[in-house]
Amino acid sequence: MAQKYKTILLVDDDPDDQMLFKEALEDVGSTVLYLTACNGIDALDKLNMAFSVLPDLVFMDVNMPKMNGIDCLKKMQQSAVLKDIPVVMYSTSCPPSFQKDCFDNGAAHYMEKPSDFVALCGALERIMTQGIPHLNTICNSTL
Repeated sequence: MAQKYKTILLVDDDPDDQMLFKEALEDVGSTVLYLTACNGIDALDKLNMAFSVLPDLVFMDVNMPKMNGIDCLKKMQQSAVLKDIPVVMYSTSCPPSFQKDCFDNGAAHYMEKPSDFVALCGALERIMTQGIPHLNTICNSTL
């Protein structure tokens, strides 16, 4: 599989979702370097200091403790180093007003968390091979 991205950061407070995401990447044959953070504060700390390489793409859960995804996205947009990293907001809900808020704050894409593993693999395979469709949405109904 020809990959568009070499390093991905998943920011998600659910360890099961982190493991499922990793397994889906492996299932689609991705050789991406997979990094994780458990909330917005952890993500910013790692992006600013801990990672030896910045990710090419960030998947950001919206609802997390300590710092939610939208607040983290806003902080990333204020950083000269981080503002150009595309961020896919990744959530269990997909209301248009919520998506607009994400896009207004710099998200490159909004993806509803697929309801099953096969759908997640399909969505990740498309993103890994074709890139993210900017200012577009992937909801379960369109997978």
